[in-house]
Amino acid sequence: MRTPANLALAAAVAVLSLAAVVLCIPRAFAADGIVGEVRAEGGVPVRGARVTLRQAGNSVLEQTLTDEQGRFSLKVAQTGNYVVRVHKDGYRDSEFTVVLPVFSKTPLTVTLAAESSSSDEAQQNGGMQFSDKPDFTVAGITDWTAAGGHGSDVNLRASEALAKDTRGMTSPNGPTAIHDSERERELHAAVIKRPTSFKANHDLGEFCLRQRQFVDAIASLEKAHELNTGDFENAYELAQAYNGAGRYVAAKSLVTQLLAQNDRPELHRLLGDIEERLNDPLVSEREYERAVQLQPSEENYFAWGGELLQHRAVEAAIDVFTRGTKAFPRSERMLAGLGAALYGHGSYEDGAQRVCDAADLNPADAQPYLFLGKMEQASPRPLACVKEKLARFAGQRPNDPWANYYYAISLLKPDDDKEQSKEVERLLQNAVRLDSNFALAHLQLGVLKSNAGDWQGAKESYEKAAASDPTLPDPHFRLAQVYRRMGDEQKASQELHIFESLKKSDAVAVEQQRREIRQFVVVMKDVPAAPAN
Repeated sequence: MRTPANLALAAAVAVLSLAAVVLCIPRAFAADGIVGEVRAEGGVPVRGARVTLRQAGNSVLEQTLTDEQGRFSLKVAQTGNYVVRVHKDGYRDSEFTVVLPVFSKTPLTVTLAAESSSSDEAQQNGGMQFSDKPDFTVAGITDWTAAGGHGSDVNLRASEALAKDTRGMTSPNGPTAIHDSERERELHAAVIKRPTSFKANHDLGEFCLRQRQFVDAIASLEKAHELNTGDFENAYELAQAYNGAGRYVAAKSLVTQLLAQNDRPELHRLLGDIEERLNDPLVSEREYERAVQLQPSEENYFAWGGELLQHRAVEAAIDVFTRGTKAFPRSERMLAGLGAALYGHGSYEDGAQRVCDAADLNPADAQPYLFLGKMEQASPRPLACVKEKLARFAGQRPNDPWANYYYAISLLKPDDDKEQSKEVERLLQNAVRLDSNFALAHLQLGVLKSNAGDWQGAKESYEKAAASDPTLPDPHFRLAQVYRRMGDEQKASQELHIFESLKKSDAVAVEQQRREIRQFVVVMKDVPAAPAN
């Protein structure tokens, strides 16, 4: 005869058996948490892998990073079904469901498969093995008066724009914040109900941080930090919030405290970001380098290369981005960064080819095409592969004014084919239709009309360009030419005077911007000479 107690025991055994079937392998779960280790194929421990825990449909409940031996521990307060996800740059993510509580003394082992088999780099400690020393040393900084450039001023300006754009590129695999109003209400309600709960305050602060609501994030994360000063993730997120809100001194102070206890790569990378904001690029570069030494991840390599490129250490940036692309050949932004660095070095064809390769990795992403457009516009001759990619960009985004404009620019250079000129005009007309204040497109339309002898049409386009961007000198120079053609010397003289004034102001502004970006003084290692025969 089965008593209620026997029935309850049988049900419990059935639940545990079902969990064992679902999980397939023994798990190291205690009643209040999960412990385990992360390894690469071959058994090498993966350091710095991010392990997150959530329930289906909910945001992250707990997260941590694996230690030197690849071990991790997650605290879980309640029973139920949970999703564990393990992420590490260079590896495929691992995600699986667990049922708590399950009691076992067998360690949970997660094996991560390499993201791409095309990289021959050795995998150790959870990533590419970092070469002991780079091929350069950043010996100091100087102002722009010591800066060098390649090619014309047009190419130099394009190089500077590419460097700035490279620095701002984000990882396409990074977290994307999707606003969930219901979740936000739940988190606020939890804080109101339990104002002294560390978890309630931290969860709300983390949510606000992911939404880039930095001021709100600071309020909640500071409260959580007061309740538990020893929680690393909360303190790290608070430092991120300080940085995002422009409170750089507070961010630096907190990161410095954390580094005294945890020499972790993400802290060095964040400190590099902060030091750059505090106008100490030399310290910033060294922090990025330290982050790569500790964890040669895609994110750390890119941050280091971007910092070098921004401060005109072009050869050093090429070195870092080259290492990064070897380690992460499927990284779109690493290839784009290498392309920008090569372009800045005067290797225009090689630079464009790298960015074309980046565009092929993720054809839907606009950023590489915008890089190619800037390169093509500044280059004195057509760049191989660029026209084809910009044609694809325009085909994918017919309602994007920049896609139309840059493809038109790529069609201008080869010859004076009349049919091609019609296509160029159609694309430029599309650009100004989509953006009536597109000054560069109006300007280029004026050039087309001037070449065709349509002086009145050219005049109208140049006037629209000047009105769309009052700081742009070129429309006024072109207008002076048109008025001279029309026999109006007085208006031609006026436009030429405006052109010269704007040109001077533009030169002063560019010089000021260049002085604000201090250049690294880089010492490249000497390459040993080949032995004599």
